[in-house]
Amino acid sequence: MLYEALSGDDEDAASQDSTPHNIALDIANDANVVITHKTMTTLAIATSIDAMAAGFTLNLIPVNPYVSCAVIAVVTGIFSFIGVFMGKQSGTWLESKAEIFGGLVLIGIGIKMVI
Repeated sequence: MLYEALSGDDEDAASQDSTPHNIALDIANDANVVITHKTMTTLAIATSIDAMAAGFTLNLIPVNPYVSCAVIAVVTGIFSFIGVFMGKQSGTWLESKAEIFGGLVLIGIGIKMVI
């Protein structure tokens, strides 16, 4: 992720080589790609695995699980809307740096897990 973003050669290679993999990358970079219900469901399941882990830990602390779930739902909804809005606003001026930022975030998460 970081290598491709910093090297800057990924767009040139995609335009010179027309393998199906590179064609898929070109389609994925198109802003007008429609996300299907199946894709959205898969993304929702993948991003909710950590919520399931948090739910398992609710039994370990003395809290009302219904209140906890309500608070978690409200906070998650608010941050989701904020994230979508910020992503929409910053997508135009951060598009070249987004891959670098994503790579650095993943490296930071990995370092935090090790420490």
